Amino acid sequence: MKKLLFIAFVLINFSAFSQLNRDPYRDSDEGNFYLRNGKAYFQRTYNAGASFDVLVEKLKSYNTPNGGFQIKKVENDKLNGVLINYHLNWNYKQLKSKKIPAFLKYPANATYEIEKNGNAYQVTVSNIWFSGPVNSGSQHQLTLESMVIGKGGVVFTKNKKALLALQMIDENFQEMFKIIGTTKDMRF
Repeated sequence: MKKLLFIAFVLINFSAFSQLNRDPYRDSDEGNFYLRNGKAYFQRTYNAGASFDVLVEKLKSYNTPNGGFQIKKVENDKLNGVLINYHLNWNYKQLKSKKIPAFLKYPANATYEIEKNGNAYQVTVSNIWFSGPVNSGSQHQLTLESMVIGKGGVVFTKNKKALLALQMIDENFQEMFKIIGTTKDMRF
């Protein structure tokens, strides 16, 4: 009887703790970041009937003298551009208590695409890299993939610091591309 109770106790604990692990079939997704073919990218859909003019003005409002958003091409329902030497915002309430990794303090660079579909728009940010400190005359470039990919480039790492950094970038990108009054909608 004692052995039966002990085995039942062990099985209950084992099954309870197994729920704390991430789903092994979702290791290529982390928040709004996805990993496909060894490349990490941010993708989020916003439910808002905004025009590209409003989006362009919001993105241009982030520009500084030495960096910001550049709009490369605007078509009927698609906008392409690049993010150059942009310092991510670390001064908002949710991040005040978190320790920010050193590489996130360097300027971010990326390409982005915004696609409009009816009353929704989908933002995809890819080729994300950070401009590191200048070492012996050359600037160090740190790609997002080099820090968050594990197991041969097919899954995100299990390193908690790397995942926290990814979450911080996710929160920044969400706010950056959000138009006031929009909500997330997965139907795109």
